[in-house]
Amino acid sequence: MFRILPAAALFGTALVTALPALGQANDAAPAAGEAAASPDANTEAVAPFGAGSSTAVAEAVEGLAPLVEDVQVVGPWSEGERQGVWRTVMVQSPADETGYHFFVQQLEGTGTDLAVRATTEITEVHEVDGAIVGYRADEPSPDQPSGLTLFFDILPTDGEIAETYELHFAPDVPYMFGPASN
Repeated sequence: MFRILPAAALFGTALVTALPALGQANDAAPAAGEAAASPDANTEAVAPFGAGSSTAVAEAVEGLAPLVEDVQVVGPWSEGERQGVWRTVMVQSPADETGYHFFVQQLEGTGTDLAVRATTEITEVHEVDGAIVGYRADEPSPDQPSGLTLFFDILPTDGEIAETYELHFAPDVPYMFGPASN
């Protein structure tokens, strides 16, 4: 079973906390060292969730299950005239708060007109004894434009050096997951 390292969780929390400030440019903001014009200089006005965004976007975010802890678009795929993106989803196990399940989704379409074509759980990820400290995708190869290769950095629970695992995934064929071959 694997766990996400607390440092990764803290980084994610810090990033999410910082995101609202990144989108708030204010030309009238006081310069460094100046007092704020508000009655309480320690209070920061923050726009409520969904302000300035469409209702559909806000509903999509609010509808996300609390057990979902990570979602990433990791690369494109194409198959003849069909195309889309690969998405990964990491979900906390409802039965074990230290356990996670990892899914690969094939989304078909372009832009914001996407539909889930297939979802596959990579069950071996749940059984790895360690913490996933990161993963990254390889570019799709010209001879397999619909395939996906992911490399996972996993820190064993009894070790100090991360090990690399790889996932080779393609539609309609069994995937391969295990320690990296090189």
